[in-house]
Amino acid sequence: MRRRSLKELAQDPRFIPGIHNYCDRWCERCPLTSRCLVFAAEQQDEAEEPASRDIRNQAFWERLQSHLAEATEILQEMMAEHGLALDPADVEPEADRTRGRVEAAAQDPAAAAARAYARAVDEWFEAAPPVFRERAAALEHQLDLGLAPAEAEAAVRRLQDAVEVVRWYQHQIVVKLMRAIGSAQEDEALDSGDADGSAKVALIGMDRSITAWAELLRQLPDQEDHILPFLHDLSRLRREVERTFPGARAFVRPGFDTGENPAT
Repeated sequence: MRRRSLKELAQDPRFIPGIHNYCDRWCERCPLTSRCLVFAAEQQDEAEEPASRDIRNQAFWERLQSHLAEATEILQEMMAEHGLALDPADVEPEADRTRGRVEAAAQDPAAAAARAYARAVDEWFEAAPPVFRERAAALEHQLDLGLAPAEAEAAVRRLQDAVEVVRWYQHQIVVKLMRAIGSAQEDEALDSGDADGSAKVALIGMDRSITAWAELLRQLPDQEDHILPFLHDLSRLRREVERTFPGARAFVRPGFDTGENPAT
C-alpha cells in the first residue's frame, strides 16, 4: 500500500482536529485512536519501518525530520491562505522566549512538587519487588487452595492495572503541568485555552493515580506508611492545580469530551 503523506492524512475527515493535544498518550487504552492523526502517522511509520519508533535508530530521526518538514509546509500553506507571513528574524527570539517559559515553569512550586512525587515513586518501586513477590505468593497460594479463585484472579488484574497507571502518569503529570504553566502566560494574551487543556490532562492523571494508589493500599496494607504520603501529596497537588487553573475541569477536549464515536 502506498504511504500517505502527513498532508494527505491531515485532510482525512475521520480525524478529529487537535485530539492529540490533550490526550495522555496511552494509545493502547484509548478508544479514539481511529480518529487520531498522530496515531495514524505513527502506525504507518512503524508498519513501513519499525526502527522509526526507536529513538536510538537513525530511521527515527529521519522520520522525525520528514514529519517536521511536512508540518512546516502545511503551516506555511495555512498562513498563506490567511495572508500571514513568518519573519525569519522572529524565529530565534521566539525560541528564546520558549526556553524562558520552560525554565520558569520548571521553577513553579506545583511543577517542583510533581517532580518530587515522580522521584519518590521511582524510589518506592525500586525497593518494592519483595513486597510484590510476597503479595503474588499469597494470591498464588489462594488459587492453589481453590479459595475464591475468581476473586484472586481479579485482585491480580487490579494490582497489575494499578501499577501500570501509577507508572504511566508519574512523569506525565510533570510534563503536562509545565505545559499548562508555560501556556498560561500566552493565554493571557491569546486566550487560547491551552493552559486549561494541559492542566486538565494533568488533573486526570492525578485522579487516576490516586485511584490506583488506593487500590495498592488495599492490597498492600503493610505499605501504608509509604502509600499514604503519595495519596496526600497528589491530593494536595490536585487542589493547588484546580485553584491555579479554575477552568481546567470544564475544558472541552476535542474528541474525548465532545461525544465523537470511536470510528465513523
